Amino acid sequence: MLFILILNKMKGIYSSLLVIFLLVFFLLSCKDTPSGEDHKKVISVSVLPQKFFVEKIAGNQMDVNVMIPPGASPVTYEPTPEQMKDISKSVAYFRIGPLVFEKSWMDKFKSVNPELKVYDQSGQVSLIRRESHSHSDKHKRDVNNDPHIWTSPARMDPQLQVIRDALLQMDSLNAKKYRANYQNFKKEINGLDQFIRNKLSGLENRKFMIFHPALTYYARDYKLTQVSIEFEGKEPSPGHLRKLVDLAKDEKIQVIFVQKQFNKETAQAIADEIDGKVIEINPLAYDWVEQMKSITQKLAEALKAEKN
Repeated sequence: MLFILILNKMKGIYSSLLVIFLLVFFLLSCKDTPSGEDHKKVISVSVLPQKFFVEKIAGNQMDVNVMIPPGASPVTYEPTPEQMKDISKSVAYFRIGPLVFEKSWMDKFKSVNPELKVYDQSGQVSLIRRESHSHSDKHKRDVNNDPHIWTSPARMDPQLQVIRDALLQMDSLNAKKYRANYQNFKKEINGLDQFIRNKLSGLENRKFMIFHPALTYYARDYKLTQVSIEFEGKEPSPGHLRKLVDLAKDEKIQVIFVQKQFNKETAQAIADEIDGKVIEINPLAYDWVEQMKSITQKLAEALKAEKN
């Protein structure tokens, strides 16, 4: 009888120990298992404004990796080894399309991640063709497309549809959220578009000078004329620089716009010649809506001042 009582007590102890062991194991498993945050899919993009677009539609459902960091030039930047690791973890890449950086690196991105799905934002955008001439013996003409498609709110909707549809393919469980976020962002952009039109309405002088031609689509869609100092990273020759100075004087241009990522020296030289000033803009900023408002405000003020 005593033996049975002892045996029952031992069974109770073992049962308790088993329960404790299972509980500890469960708690440790929960601690070691990545949280929902860590399970987010990674999407890579080229420039910061794209991160803004994706996060506006995806909310906090995705992690967005930007390949070209703040302050870097899309023409000359080379990804770090750490960024190549981020590409290897990405499920998708949203590319601008005619960006020099993407032309140089997209094949390498695919080589480190053969499963990477690439979505082109420029697919339904009416691209602006531009020409340049080399000074070789053959005087070869190079025709390509301007890459700055994100700078015109008037043409953003087809790009947002690419992002929305890709997210729906990747994560159908959150389809309702993505569709709602897309509609809300579309309304915000419609408001931005109206803001720009109101600010630029009534301007007699609609020509502006800029160091790097970052506002090509913006100028086309809002009926402005952009005069670029450089082209594809090439500084103007002394002869062309003289023509730009004469043009600025003839057109009464007193403001030279410079993108934050570029050297201001040449623009300042022209500004000094015309007794004007250099104003910095940043079309590659993350907060795209605020930056487009800022650019518009600066343009409107400059063009009104030049009229006088």
